[in-house]
Amino acid sequence: MRNFIFTLLLGCVTLVTTDTSESPPVEEIEDENLWRIIGGEGVSEGDYPYQILLQNRGRFTCGGCFIIVHGTHFVLTAAHCVWDLDNPSRYTVIAGEVDRTNTSGNEQTRIVTKVIRHSRYSSRSLANDIALLAIDEPFTINDYVSPIQLPKQGQKTRGEVIVSGWGRTSILRRSASPILKQVHLTVLDDMPCRLLYAYPSIKWIYGSMLCAGRVYGGSGACNGDSGGPLTAVDGGYLAALVSWGTICAFPLQPGVYTEVSYFIDWIELQASGV
Repeated sequence: MRNFIFTLLLGCVTLVTTDTSESPPVEEIEDENLWRIIGGEGVSEGDYPYQILLQNRGRFTCGGCFIIVHGTHFVLTAAHCVWDLDNPSRYTVIAGEVDRTNTSGNEQTRIVTKVIRHSRYSSRSLANDIALLAIDEPFTINDYVSPIQLPKQGQKTRGEVIVSGWGRTSILRRSASPILKQVHLTVLDDMPCRLLYAYPSIKWIYGSMLCAGRVYGGSGACNGDSGGPLTAVDGGYLAALVSWGTICAFPLQPGVYTEVSYFIDWIELQASGV
């Protein structure tokens, strides 16, 4: 029914694009390419133990996800979050973080030792918007820091999902949220989503992308949440990574995410070479 309404109301609004590209770290989020949580609520310590805060030279820039591949700890994020491949140590990742303004003692900081960005990533189309980060030492797994399960190659996600991050909480605010937020969304089928973005200058929705939002808007990811997790409610696995969109949390403009199940073989291949 939601998909039908999305399609039926397609002509009711004019879509305005936001070109998501490689972005520098900014605490006051001036770059509209970094996505945020709108219409969500705060979380408690340990609710999202796989949520990662990505920093560029000590400044918050994106989200990420803690995963384990072949027994090794990695962070998965969006390719557009990590533009400097030659200097990986400029990036640090923090697990166990909830409130960016206070230290709880649950935080674990690691230095990135290698940035593996998908070789076919396009900053123009945002195709293959995924990157794997190697870190200097494993995380200590506990109640506040633990990995998220990956889906199987080709696994399809439907129904309800949850997106989380520290991005802006209002379209009128330019600063990132100090508190980790979450919001529940619904996955939209590929065809209705393609129709919604089938205007001149709007990006194409590839098969490796996943759309999620609400028919009437009001909730979603946007500036500051890029690279963060979209978690499947049924199964609790990592369905997708925050990637791009147009007007955040606007009716008929679902967020577009990198569908992780499309890249499982790529993740395992890259991890085996670290």
